[in-house]
Amino acid sequence: MDVYGRSRARSQRASGLKSQLVFDQLNPIVIFAYYVIAIAFSMVFIHPIFLVSELLMMIAVNLLAKNQKKTLGTLQGALFMMLFIVVMNPIMNNHGAHVIATFGGTVITAEAVTYGFLMALSLAILMLVFVSYNQSMTNHKFLYLFVRISPQLTLLTMITMRFVPLFIRRFTNIKNVQRTRGVQMETGSVRARSHAGMRLMEVLLINSLVDALQTADSMTARGYGSQKRTSYQRYRFTQRDGWVLASLAAGSALCFYFAKQGIGRLAIYPMLGSIHLDQIGWLCLVLVLLIDSLPLLLEGWEYLWWTLRK
Repeated sequence: MDVYGRSRARSQRASGLKSQLVFDQLNPIVIFAYYVIAIAFSMVFIHPIFLVSELLMMIAVNLLAKNQKKTLGTLQGALFMMLFIVVMNPIMNNHGAHVIATFGGTVITAEAVTYGFLMALSLAILMLVFVSYNQSMTNHKFLYLFVRISPQLTLLTMITMRFVPLFIRRFTNIKNVQRTRGVQMETGSVRARSHAGMRLMEVLLINSLVDALQTADSMTARGYGSQKRTSYQRYRFTQRDGWVLASLAAGSALCFYFAKQGIGRLAIYPMLGSIHLDQIGWLCLVLVLLIDSLPLLLEGWEYLWWTLRK
């Protein structure tokens, strides 16, 4: 049985094993709390300075975890969605006092453009947070946290979260195999492409259904659900986990208190407010960035600790 939450002297970095971020070695409770807070920050602090800073910080967190490819792909997809939101929101929402232009009776206001831009930034941050979450919060950690509370709901959540990536990966493999048989969606007429796409989807659905039946039979044979489920891996809650969790709770509570007072929230309707931040606003921004940069801070502290010991 694996036991996590080891002391600094027995960390993977010291033992010469495969490198792992210090953040990933924290207790799952701390990791999950960090991502919940990061998601809440992206939705609570609707201000251009806050959102742009959080976006840059989450890019740095993902780059630290060597997620360059996934980060770039996520940013490309997020850019398209951001442009879509920025363009569509002023067309569908005509509220606001500052009129920029009028097209065919449609009024484009500065408030609608700003709101669409801020919502697009918030969405991009959420996407980057989940890129980091999928790497740090493994299935074993998620099971460890929630399997004792609600085993059925935990299993359903895990299946739901891995459904889309698994579906895409299987579809790519099937497409590559079928291409050797002349079944392609990239060439030919629209009718031929549609026919090839339907054949690929048929193979994908059959493969997924067969795999689901095999998984169900395997779970039944192993007695899943017959009694209270235990966790294969145990994660020890260390003193470091306690300090980090307490810091997250205290810092986030102060940030949410500031947000309740209207700090870090740009007034948009009915009239666009100023993006100027006072001293308390800058203090709130620093706290938000410190919490979002927790993986960076832990890694930097670990690097300095080992450097000074040499």
